[in-house]
Amino acid sequence: MPHVTPPLRLGLTGGIGSGKSTVAALWRGAGHRVIDLDAYSRRVLDVPGDGVEEAVARFGEELRTAEGTIDRAAMARLVFADAAARADLEDLVLSRVDLAVADEEAEAARAGERVVIHDSPLLLEKHHDGDYRAVIAVLARREDRIDRVVRDRGRDRAYVESIMAAQVTDLERIRRADRLVLNSAGRETLAARALHALDMTLIELRAALEEPGDSALR
Repeated sequence: MPHVTPPLRLGLTGGIGSGKSTVAALWRGAGHRVIDLDAYSRRVLDVPGDGVEEAVARFGEELRTAEGTIDRAAMARLVFADAAARADLEDLVLSRVDLAVADEEAEAARAGERVVIHDSPLLLEKHHDGDYRAVIAVLARREDRIDRVVRDRGRDRAYVESIMAAQVTDLERIRRADRLVLNSAGRETLAARALHALDMTLIELRAALEEPGDSALR
């Protein structure tokens, strides 16, 4: 079997309402492989299968919905009141996310792709920044973020503020990220900034790898 070089990892992160998902979609539309870790995480409990069965075995049959998925609201109430249960849920979900991500990275390697991007909302909170060759963070003004989530997701202000309080601050994102994308002036400007940030990051990677002519890093 021929040797397959694993792709380099870049990390994309940002707080709730920052526009991180929009940036991820822009990069995906430009032809880059963006792996949505949150989507894989949701799938563990939102799609009938081994993840749901293990959750029911650990937390109780009463959490199973009529559709064969997990009642997220009931699960949230349980795990936020019990640190051990929360740790068990994280282990259950993350072990499956890791397998799914590994499968997608292997697919990228077989396709000859040199770079994959992990879209991870809790990348810095979970201290995973050391797992990446570079981390790009999306920033936006606090009030803009709150307004965006209230308007687009139907959440109230208190909910958004509670999520923000559990995430790292923008100052921490500025300190720890390798590059920033400021979401402050509309979608067209965001698109230009996001694509420029990724292009510059890939140029720097080429230089670091001493492969300036490698068109696969695009």
